[in-house]
Amino acid sequence: MAATANRELATISCPHCEQETVVSVPDADAELEVRRYVALYGNYTTAVCPADHKFWVYFC
Repeated sequence: MAATANRELATISCPHCEQETVVSVPDADAELEVRRYVALYGNYTTAVCPADHKFWVYFC
């Protein structure tokens, strides 16, 4: 049986059009930073808003 990590959901605004998008984060208390471009390091998840804009959400 495979173990799955508990994930929380957070609602964020798209940096391109400001439409709200729900993303999965590892911890509800994590600080989120939304970026239009991927960085070379850091823990992140990739998100796509309803208007098909791709962006990255970093958490620490």
